[in-house]
Amino acid sequence: MDHSILAWLLEEENPEVRLRVLKEYQKLPENDPSVVACKESLLRSKTYERALKKLRSDKPWAKYDAILSFAEWGLTRADIGKDIDDEVFSLIESTGFKMLCGEPLMLRNLVKLGYGQEAIVKNEIDAMLGLIKEDGGFGCISTNKKINDPRKPHKSCARLTVEYLLLAAELHLQGYRPVCADALMHYFTKRNIFYRTDDIKTPMVDVMLGTFYPPDPIKIGAHQILY
Repeated sequence: MDHSILAWLLEEENPEVRLRVLKEYQKLPENDPSVVACKESLLRSKTYERALKKLRSDKPWAKYDAILSFAEWGLTRADIGKDIDDEVFSLIESTGFKMLCGEPLMLRNLVKLGYGQEAIVKNEIDAMLGLIKEDGGFGCISTNKKINDPRKPHKSCARLTVEYLLLAAELHLQGYRPVCADALMHYFTKRNIFYRTDDIKTPMVDVMLGTFYPPDPIKIGAHQILY
């Protein structure tokens, strides 16, 4: 990586960016002084305080966004402590993981935070990964018959399948390779990652070629897909 880019990512005034770079790019352990100091800075920040306020909200999507933020910043449930467990399990209980098109990304975030071995999370992951289609992707979950008529055959939904790719990637980083991993990877490699099979110059979804932050369940950009 270019030195100037790395220096920018490691700026101390942005601990929510710096932490993941220290842990995932520089491969520093949790007990490294730089990681410990960065984590302490993040947990004292206004950015973290705002996310914590969302976590404690009664609104499911506010909780969802907070969980996404914590995962993206490189925090774990142990870092956040008692503030997170009750809220995570209450969200699961109230929604059954069914957050419209956001479930696969939610599962990825829970694995990243350290909930992957919880029985309720593990069972849901196994069930959802078992829904992979013959083309290596995952189908649209819309109940709108104009979009997803159950009487007609449909290709997989690229937006949703990207979320499952991130989930499978996070599971791999945690030492578990799902049975569907090869088929899921083939879904993207045969499309040169981003493009339609019938027109290799046209992206499946325009937003997939973008680079932006933070991600959204149906808006995940090139930097996250390739990472």
